[in-house]
Amino acid sequence: MFPLLRGAGALAPIARVGSTRFSVGKFPVLRSPWHGAALATVLLLLPTVDAHAHAVCGDRIFPATLVIDDPGVGDELSLPTIQYSPIPASNGTPGGHSVDYGFEWDKTITQDLGVAINDDYFTQHGAGESLHGWDNVTLTLKDELPCSEANEFMVSVGVIREFARTGSAQLRSAGAIDTVSNTAPTLYLGKGMGGLPFDYLRPFAITAEVSFQVSDSSHVSPNQWAYGASLQYSMPYLQQHVKALDIPEFFTRFVPLVEVSFSSPTRGMTTGTISPGILYEADTWQAGVEAIIPGNHATRQTQGTGVLLQFHLFLDDIFPNSLGKPLFDTNLWKP
Repeated sequence: MFPLLRGAGALAPIARVGSTRFSVGKFPVLRSPWHGAALATVLLLLPTVDAHAHAVCGDRIFPATLVIDDPGVGDELSLPTIQYSPIPASNGTPGGHSVDYGFEWDKTITQDLGVAINDDYFTQHGAGESLHGWDNVTLTLKDELPCSEANEFMVSVGVIREFARTGSAQLRSAGAIDTVSNTAPTLYLGKGMGGLPFDYLRPFAITAEVSFQVSDSSHVSPNQWAYGASLQYSMPYLQQHVKALDIPEFFTRFVPLVEVSFSSPTRGMTTGTISPGILYEADTWQAGVEAIIPGNHATRQTQGTGVLLQFHLFLDDIFPNSLGKPLFDTNLWKP
């Protein structure tokens, strides 16, 4: 779901309605990429329809980023999200690697209010101990406020709840997952640069996510700030709203980006990652890959540079009259 660190002092999950995020750190993570490729091949056979807006504000569509959450609400499914992280040798303990296989399902309750459930299966090989099992279940409730279309500016607010003791007892005993539940009020922001006077800068956009994770028992697991941002360049925006380039359509669907995500606990060291990558935006699905690079010395002590892969389905486009529509067709901000 979101580069996060596992265990005490780990990077707090910036969980999202819209994508699965992963933790990177104390016990990094991995799974077979062939499973994801097979699933993607099957899903490509699904019928396509004209794409509807997801995190949309005016002419701007904010894509589902891999590390932090976008500022929108929608009916979506991230399956699979796979993160591989090497574990460096330390103090006589040999190195190893971890792989995490995750999913997230996002469901709209109303047009502006959504709920998400996500989890992941964690494996570690080497590094002194082999581990495998399910992480704790996380639920997110998120509300999208009315956006400023002229300024391409979006804001959403949410709350994320991690339920301890819903994951593997083996991982819990090893300190690979949290042993105490926590709640994180969260703010999501998105700002497109469509108002800039220079045409080729207008496809740029930034998104950000800030949360404060409150532990149910702060003397066991400290409270912490989690914060992140993305800088992205939308080729679809360039093609549709700035200048139509005479290039193959395949290249007009890319969104190069860089995501940064850090966590600062009230006790312990700040840790985080820098994640350059690229997204491919189809009508009903999205695929993305990012490198997961340790962002500071403290993070480099627990993980090397890894990789994050994700296949993401827009259920509101694939099943607009069933799974992809809100339970209540109303907007709480527009009575």
